[in-house]
Amino acid sequence: MGIAQETFAQEVSKNSEGTSATQERAEDTSTFISPGQSKLRLVKLKGSLADLLEDHIPVLSTSAESQFVNPSLLRKLQGDIQSILSTEGYFSPQISFQKNSSGDSIDVIVHAGQQTLIKDVQMRFTGALAEAVTAGQATAIQKQKELEDAWLLPKGEAFRQSQWSEAKTQLIEALRANLYAGASLTASSANVDPETSSAVIELEIDSGAAFFFGDLQVSGLDRYPPWLLDRFNPPKKGDPYSSVRLLEFQRGLQNSAYFSTVIFNVEPDATKAAALPIEVLLSERQTRDVGLSAGYSTNTGFRTELTYRDRNVLDRLWDLRSAVRLEQKQQLSYADIYLPPTDQHRLDSFGVLFDRSNIEGLLQTRAAFAVKRTTTNGSIEQTLGAKYSEEKAVQTVAPGLRDENKSQALVASIGWTWRAVDDLLAPRKGHRAQFETMVSNQAIISDQSFVRVYGKYQYWHPIGKQDSVLLRLEMGKVFSGSGDSIPNGYLFRTGGSTSVRGYAYQSLGVKSGEAVLGGRIMGVASAEYVHWMGPTFGVAGFVDSGDAAADWKSFQAKQGIGLGARVKTLAGPIALDLAYGNKTKKFRLDFSIAIAF
Repeated sequence: MGIAQETFAQEVSKNSEGTSATQERAEDTSTFISPGQSKLRLVKLKGSLADLLEDHIPVLSTSAESQFVNPSLLRKLQGDIQSILSTEGYFSPQISFQKNSSGDSIDVIVHAGQQTLIKDVQMRFTGALAEAVTAGQATAIQKQKELEDAWLLPKGEAFRQSQWSEAKTQLIEALRANLYAGASLTASSANVDPETSSAVIELEIDSGAAFFFGDLQVSGLDRYPPWLLDRFNPPKKGDPYSSVRLLEFQRGLQNSAYFSTVIFNVEPDATKAAALPIEVLLSERQTRDVGLSAGYSTNTGFRTELTYRDRNVLDRLWDLRSAVRLEQKQQLSYADIYLPPTDQHRLDSFGVLFDRSNIEGLLQTRAAFAVKRTTTNGSIEQTLGAKYSEEKAVQTVAPGLRDENKSQALVASIGWTWRAVDDLLAPRKGHRAQFETMVSNQAIISDQSFVRVYGKYQYWHPIGKQDSVLLRLEMGKVFSGSGDSIPNGYLFRTGGSTSVRGYAYQSLGVKSGEAVLGGRIMGVASAEYVHWMGPTFGVAGFVDSGDAAADWKSFQAKQGIGLGARVKTLAGPIALDLAYGNKTKKFRLDFSIAIAF
């Protein structure tokens, strides 16, 4: 019997005295079994209960070897069976032993009996919560009712050990989460009546004192000033204690650019309940970082990248993030500065970008300056921005003949991203949705007026213990009187490893001479099944369909179907896909990997 089962047995009392009939019967039948080598075979019991006994009692497993069986072993086996069945609410099993007719095994005959159901739940509260309820405080009365209603083993439920333990843990955690940080379960018992197969649960809960936030006791702050913490919405002194509020504060610090580890220590000392001190242990990140990486992608070829980061530009805690990236088909450099967040969960930034690409016969050179505000509210992130860009696009009309166009646009944008996934890097379950609208007016430093709308939705559904299905839908449209003079960066091209596999990167769009230009509409749909063959390696099957075009009349969805390999890494899954494009009638390999030095 394990420690958890021993604790369970101590908390459960049965309304019976002396040796039970079950024990007498087991002892009687055990005396008819002559000592000797035999296999033990579980009979009469099927389904999940049989699986439970075989999992926890090795001698009952179908693959178990013969045992030297004697009355002492059978009495111990009887006790183990009773103990395990009791964890599922079966307190009156009938257990007997009988020599099999073949003579080479012993039948272990188990009748589980009636499962015990909860007859009544009696909760008794003490401490500050009980005092507030007695005083008639509405919030305290509501709090106590919520705790009683949320109890996981209500009347009529089967009495199981796993739920019994979980219910007590959930009850105390719910009480400690708000105001009553020192709450404890002072007594718990379950009185089982084998005659009626019912149980009465009795609980005594001490809420302890009501706690309120005190001062933050911060250590580890050396490079950055103390006022930085105020930007992450810390709990105010005198506010009611809330573990959720503390967790949000900790998460904000941990996810910021300035700290590598953030640890909170809270000791619910009743003598300090009026102003509970919060110990904050910080490990600061280095002020400056330099990084070098290399990689390869079938989209843009071999890549090298140099990054530089300074988290305290001009001693103002401005976070500079910059990089120079050189790829075979694309080269870019950028420098973005992120200001310290405000206490309204806002993050402001501005930056410059220089970009050159030569993809599918279209040579683009672009320079841009942008400002952006990002506001996070739970799982929803909102962005507001403005960007001015100048672009030169040179397309190959025919061999040796090129056409050059220059354009500029000042664009205002608003967008939302909603994430509800079980793992940000490698989801198996959840949703992710993105929606963005951009507006440009010809009267304000722009060559053309247009509205750009873009949306993307991804859904992950788990299959079994490891596999998953990914569904993806992506759509976009540019509204304008004419597609002329709109920078190609705001139009749509698709194809490649992250859109329609089986086609070259950005090869689906508006064909013009030997070049592929951006279109004013785009639509992509994808379905993918991933089967993990181990903790880090899996295989995938997928179907993609989509296109980008000048209008819906010329839109012709191209399909790609294929198989791939997946490797889990700390930075997320690496994908290697082989896809067949029905339009090109060719196979194409899509792959991307990056290595940091």
